[in-house]
Amino acid sequence: MTRLGLTGGALVTSVLLASDPVAAQSPSDADKIERLERQVNLLQKQLTALQGEIRQTKKKTEPTQPPRHPQTQQVGEQQVGEETRPAAEPKKTETAAAGRVDFPHGRPTVTSADGGISLAIGEQFQYDVGGYFQAKRSGVFEPPGAQELNNGVNLRRGRVYFVGTFDAWTARITPEFGGSPDGAPSLFEANLNYTYGPITATIGYFKPYDTLARSQFPGDALFLERPSIALIASNVADGIQRASAGFKASTEDYFIASYLTGPLYGAQRPVLLNNEQAGATLRLATRPFRGDDWNLHVGFSGSTAFNFNKSNFQPGGSPEGIRLSDQPEQRIDFNPLIDTGFIPAKSALTWGFELAANWRNFLVQGEYIGIEVNPTVGKDLNFAGWYLEGSWVLTGESRPYLASSATYGSPVPYRPFEIGGGWGAWELAGRYSVTDLNSGVVFGGQQTIVSAALSWYATEHVRFTLQGSHVDVDRRDPIRSVQVGQSFWDVALRTQVVY
Repeated sequence: MTRLGLTGGALVTSVLLASDPVAAQSPSDADKIERLERQVNLLQKQLTALQGEIRQTKKKTEPTQPPRHPQTQQVGEQQVGEETRPAAEPKKTETAAAGRVDFPHGRPTVTSADGGISLAIGEQFQYDVGGYFQAKRSGVFEPPGAQELNNGVNLRRGRVYFVGTFDAWTARITPEFGGSPDGAPSLFEANLNYTYGPITATIGYFKPYDTLARSQFPGDALFLERPSIALIASNVADGIQRASAGFKASTEDYFIASYLTGPLYGAQRPVLLNNEQAGATLRLATRPFRGDDWNLHVGFSGSTAFNFNKSNFQPGGSPEGIRLSDQPEQRIDFNPLIDTGFIPAKSALTWGFELAANWRNFLVQGEYIGIEVNPTVGKDLNFAGWYLEGSWVLTGESRPYLASSATYGSPVPYRPFEIGGGWGAWELAGRYSVTDLNSGVVFGGQQTIVSAALSWYATEHVRFTLQGSHVDVDRRDPIRSVQVGQSFWDVALRTQVVY
């Protein structure tokens, strides 16, 4: 018999002796009381000992718990600690060992169990349809030198993002299936990044941060296209698909980005180069004043091209130089209406100031940008432009300030669209932009555009934008005798999906 059984038997015997008058003798009442007190004390001691033995026996018979894993598992937004799991669940253990799949902001992401390695896939889809309302007289476009513009469709952007991370390292590669025009798949970016605290160093093909408009994610822009002057200036030494190396650093109130830049992706085709472009960019921005529902943004950006691509020793090649041009802030027709033509040049630089502010569901921002070109022959050429744009989110949402890029993001609907439910977020925007590409003997033209746009954010990822613009281009032919500019209205609708 076990010790527990012996102790229990002794306890039962004591109880019987204390309660059976026949088993006991018949002494005086005082003796009886004294004997009962001794038996009660003994019973209390035996009960205490029995309770201790029961506790020890439970500890020996309980299964041993595995040691707690130092990494807390994440399942969506819910944390599941090891101490809340049953002792043996082989299926969950196997799943945790293989990693997890999450959808942060709708982007499918596979992450290892320890969180050190991940692979994410994203998409940016922008499909445009639109046209131009040009003046005609007797079937001839006005003025007689005006060019007929195309009405139709274009896949403006069709990007698939592949983002892999390993601890502090991030590799990005993004094929591009859209364009201006579409139909020629290419590469948007391919680069390697290393992040240490607020600093991220990058090398490869990517778009450096330069100007407020160009630093903003295209899916967050107020209009279908950035202002012409910002695009033209950005293409001097950076822009998309640019070979670059440098860094950016950001805090809640300060931003700096600087890069050394080279040629564009594919610059060695169709003619080989014997001297590739080299340049540099710099952007500084700060939020000197801010509150719970408002921000004031101030910034400066600049870039320079030390030298340009040169292939004059190759058949069909060209000397060093630059061309400044742009379409009228829409990408249905692809003929630039302001265009300096090719300028043989040794170098060029850009500079600009940016200012923005938001209060609750209102935003206003603008820039003034100058471009200086040092031609091979003759005096320096100076071009400039500016824009002012703003928005009002009719449904009350605000555009968040994104300190990581010193720009403004898109409003996220309070009530996403759902039949019988919410109607998403609605935003009204306006812009006035001027770009002047006339300087010295170069007559690239002056373009003035007034635009209005209505955006419907059905969900965080789906957006529709209807934009209408009045475009006025004042441009003469090279001898300044014939007006080749024109005035017209245009309208376009964009369907966008981003995650």
